[in-house]
Amino acid sequence: MELLYVLLSIALVIDAVLLIVIILMQKTKGAEIGAVFGSGAAAAVLGAGAANIITKITYWLGGIFLALVFVLTVLHHQIVKSKTVIQSIPEQPVIEKKQEESGTKQPGKEVEQKNE
Repeated sequence: MELLYVLLSIALVIDAVLLIVIILMQKTKGAEIGAVFGSGAAAAVLGAGAANIITKITYWLGGIFLALVFVLTVLHHQIVKSKTVIQSIPEQPVIEKKQEESGTKQPGKEVEQKNE
């Protein structure tokens, strides 16, 4: 599950970069700063309907971005939920070794020695 989380995170970063580039390519109505970042080149390459195509690509990339964020949130919640505190507690033999080192004897071990 953690591998899927990493792969989707990489896809999210790629989608975010593409979304930034596509948004900067759009032609703005006000200051025409979109021309600085290639809005004119997009119109030349994609034709007269370039604004419609870029707008549709922006919508799709935005939707994919939101879907990836939602899926990553659910995966992260399941990964964190699967790692509980009880699973990280060491097993019983570790405690017994500490008791043997401190010199305390357990009653069950004395009984075993008397039978031998």
